[in-house]
Amino acid sequence: MNENLYAEYPEAYDALYAEKDYEGEVEFVLSQFEERVNSESDALRALVVGCGTGEHSKRLRERGFEVVGMDKYEAMVERARTKSDAEFRVEALPDLPVAGRFDLVWLPFTVVQHLDPDDLAAGLRACADVLADDGVLIFDQLANDGGNDPRLWTYPSDQGTYARLVQIHEVGDAEYRWDSLVFTPDGEFFVDAHRLFDHDPEYLAGVCDVLGLSLDLYGWYDEDAEPGEDGHYVFVAS
Repeated sequence: MNENLYAEYPEAYDALYAEKDYEGEVEFVLSQFEERVNSESDALRALVVGCGTGEHSKRLRERGFEVVGMDKYEAMVERARTKSDAEFRVEALPDLPVAGRFDLVWLPFTVVQHLDPDDLAAGLRACADVLADDGVLIFDQLANDGGNDPRLWTYPSDQGTYARLVQIHEVGDAEYRWDSLVFTPDGEFFVDAHRLFDHDPEYLAGVCDVLGLSLDLYGWYDEDAEPGEDGHYVFVAS
């Protein structure tokens, strides 16, 4: 998989997801965190695994967390560094070479779905291993419908309009390939392809149980949404 959107075009990534509700997702995470962690510390630490261009990390930093953001793509990390004074590193699960413990570990926006099933348990264990004793681990999963009909979206930006033509293919048991053709405002285009896995929620719950974590399930970053509504989940483990 070339994953060019992540590897080469972070500015296009920001344009395509400019309307994403980063603020609402951070507010949900902080609400869940505050319900579970009774701390008066001024030095709370957050680890964002799969930080992308740093939008979640920036908002956590603005709320006083000491933040470490990690992403496997150098281009994403370089762009993230322009947005806040959080610490950003080029790293990827299932390895997690960080020092110390974190009060909050967050894998946002389908990060676990980029993990091959063979690496899933090891990746979650690596996250649990750096979690503080009363810390909170949060990750999510979006359903893939596997539809073969191409879809076209447009994204206005300050630079002009981006467009993305997407076709999703089911290529294995709960495994999907997203094939995209992205057109930029300056008349160029690039191909992007990546795999996502729909992991069994019961298996994910079982992994958390083995790791000694209790688990609550929600809809997509909304306390009032039913878990699994439209196939979307947010997992909150502590």
